[in-house]
Amino acid sequence: MLLQGKTHYSRATACSEIPSSRASPVARRGPCSTSRATVTMASATVGGAPRSSVNLLVVSGPDSPELSVLQRLPAGVQVVATGQTPEDFAHLSAEQCASVDVLLNCGVGKNAGKRDDIRALWPRLTNLNWMHSASAGLEHLLFPELVEGPVTLTNAKGVYSHSLAEYCLTACNWFAKDLPRLRRQQAAGKWEPYDVEELRGKTLGVIGYGDIGQACARLAKAFRMRVVALRRRTELSAEEQAAGIVERMYSPDQLQELMAASDYVVMATPHTPATDKMVGAAAIAAMRPHSVFINLGRGKCVDEKALIAALQEGRIRGAALDVFETEPLPADSPLWGLDNVLMSPHCADRTKEFQFESLDFFIENMGRFLAGQPLANVCDKRNGY
Repeated sequence: MLLQGKTHYSRATACSEIPSSRASPVARRGPCSTSRATVTMASATVGGAPRSSVNLLVVSGPDSPELSVLQRLPAGVQVVATGQTPEDFAHLSAEQCASVDVLLNCGVGKNAGKRDDIRALWPRLTNLNWMHSASAGLEHLLFPELVEGPVTLTNAKGVYSHSLAEYCLTACNWFAKDLPRLRRQQAAGKWEPYDVEELRGKTLGVIGYGDIGQACARLAKAFRMRVVALRRRTELSAEEQAAGIVERMYSPDQLQELMAASDYVVMATPHTPATDKMVGAAAIAAMRPHSVFINLGRGKCVDEKALIAALQEGRIRGAALDVFETEPLPADSPLWGLDNVLMSPHCADRTKEFQFESLDFFIENMGRFLAGQPLANVCDKRNGY
């Protein structure tokens, strides 16, 4: 059932952890349903008695194809309006705005909901209980009224982890098999056999053992790699011990030790004050000469100038980067001209399904909201993930 408003559907993203995070205005991870992907369960302030009806406001460009998923919203959920800017919602009465229980922020690129627009709308949503971001990263979304207020925030953490894990292992093989050399030989019409490396037996160091980091570790283990990781809580849970994936867990103050012990290092952290330039010149200097640095989290978590210097001087073998300190990457960045760098424009998780799966997860969470159950993926607003 739809209330009066502009609703459009069309069809065409640190307590004890250093978590992994991803996506700029949109999150990530492969399969989304809870039977196929891990989500974080946490009690939410919006729990309690079951609800028979919910009023939903959707902040997104009207042309976002994933909005078609909202046709499967549970019975009792009413979409008050869909829009992207305050002007799109100007027609709503004070009564309609006060009726909104849940805000969904979604969309990609030009269709993405923007922080300033949500903040401008915020004072009108006087009875909002829950806001969901179809993104994992929160740094482009948080604002003081949201952080300090009582509204529960959830995100799509975990929805895109598998696609990023595939990228991680592709990057490892890119260097292990020297795939650029194969392309050069093919273009030159040269038959020149050479020795390649196996990933088996090599060590993958994972910085940020959250959803993305864990997905990378599982896939690396399938390649029979040795896996070490870093997070604040160094003890392995009973489940982690039984899985037998991580051989050793390092603490943040042991970052250089992890870098020195790894043949491949993958960074999968969100950008927070605690992770800003976390991998600096000293950590990069600790890497082995043959090692490769892979960044799937946030570009600002790395001292990009120090990384570029190490790559230019051949102090490390190479890097695979899907995220950068400044995006889009400036045309004058030295990274463009480095042969030992594999780059992608922050799209390693941008599969055909990624936004549809993200809204599938939202619908699952809406079922919990209606039932008065704890929501999945409740964010720590103050710590930024």
